[in-house]
Amino acid sequence: MAPQQMLLTLRFVAAAAFSVIAGGCAVTSADCGPDWYAIGARDGRLGARPQAEFYAARCAGQVDTARYVNGWQAGFDERPIPLW
Repeated sequence: MAPQQMLLTLRFVAAAAFSVIAGGCAVTSADCGPDWYAIGARDGRLGARPQAEFYAARCAGQVDTARYVNGWQAGFDERPIPLW
């Protein structure tokens, strides 16, 4: 394979990988409710910080913050305690 063709292929692969990674960070319609408790519980189990303000900005302010925070706390409490 010629060096120019190899460079072009490498650029294409890098662009494709970036697109997949960036697309994975997008908020889906499922992240905009209606079950804010479940969304909060998922975020808590994953160890994310509470993100009600983030969802409010992305979901046109339609966040039940109290339900989200309650779910987040329940999910965070389910996380295993690290043994290190």
